[in-house]
Amino acid sequence: MNSIINYFVALSRRLAATIPPPSEKNTLWVLPGLISRMVEELTTTQSLQDMAILTVTFVLVMELVSVSVYHIPKGLTSSIPVRGKHLDMFSWKDYLFIFVNKCMTGIFVYCYFGYLWAVRKVEHDHHDHHDHNHNHVLRQHHDRHDYNNEGEEHFSESHCCNGGSGIWALEDLSLTNTILPIPVLLVVYDFFYTLLHWFLHIKSVYAFVHKHHHHQKAPSRANIDAVNVHPLEYFLGEFNHVLALHLVVKGIPLLGFKGMDVSSAGALAFISLGGILAGLNHTRHDVVARIPCLGLSKTGWTIFDSKHHDVHHRIPQSNYGQYTVVWDRIFGTFREYDQNDRVNPAYQLDPATGKTKSFKKE
Repeated sequence: MNSIINYFVALSRRLAATIPPPSEKNTLWVLPGLISRMVEELTTTQSLQDMAILTVTFVLVMELVSVSVYHIPKGLTSSIPVRGKHLDMFSWKDYLFIFVNKCMTGIFVYCYFGYLWAVRKVEHDHHDHHDHNHNHVLRQHHDRHDYNNEGEEHFSESHCCNGGSGIWALEDLSLTNTILPIPVLLVVYDFFYTLLHWFLHIKSVYAFVHKHHHHQKAPSRANIDAVNVHPLEYFLGEFNHVLALHLVVKGIPLLGFKGMDVSSAGALAFISLGGILAGLNHTRHDVVARIPCLGLSKTGWTIFDSKHHDVHHRIPQSNYGQYTVVWDRIFGTFREYDQNDRVNPAYQLDPATGKTKSFKKE
């Protein structure tokens, strides 16, 4: 076990060595820089192997999450009746899109945590000197690099003082940089995702990208159905997490929000929770999360309801949000789930096969 841990620690350090150090000058353009740097570094055999292993590792984690989301709620929650036609069999395009999207996972993870590493908090003390020397040694693992010793010293002296920073040191983890950013990240993410999702439903755009995802009228396979989208849509949706992270860390001056520190643990919790919620949205599990409203409501305020996304798959011009429908309520596109909607007995699923009861394989 220790050898496996040490291997992944070494892998993480090698990948971290390809990321530009913190700098005020590259803060706004750090993501394009990361992508450019990644393309350059992938010409080395070691980096190519590291990215491949990173991708495979996170794909396996995604599969574990999908299986857990699919099976664990069984018996703990009721089922959402199937009202739309279930996609019982995947086509070659479904399998191709799922495969391509999973292959993009490693690139997304690299850029997501790479951004947080590139804007990490740098203290001007002996820890900086250690970090500077350590990063210099790590860069020797690669065949080439763009930063000389003088350049690294310049970057280490330049603190990303605008907004918050990425927190990586375990002793610096706190509720304010680990737990508090999560709801902020979710709301910021869903603002842009809601707009993106609405745009993908515009008639002139819909047929080329998002229509593929709506072949499934009654999602049931958890994250497998969730990632069964056009690769362009998957790319935009995943990298929307990086945009949300950037805006929460560095702030939104137009709104007077100055940004906040986000720890690596908080960033991991955000995308992990996002993966779980996206998976639940594509199951038949009736999962609802509410917070008390201090007597204003008997049931409390609903912050997540998997039935809302089920409504979207049947009535596409509604409930565009991924993790929450707060923006749908504001934009007027929210549609409540109606348990009195007609249920077609012929569309119900066989618990043993996960397919329509009347399904017969040709």
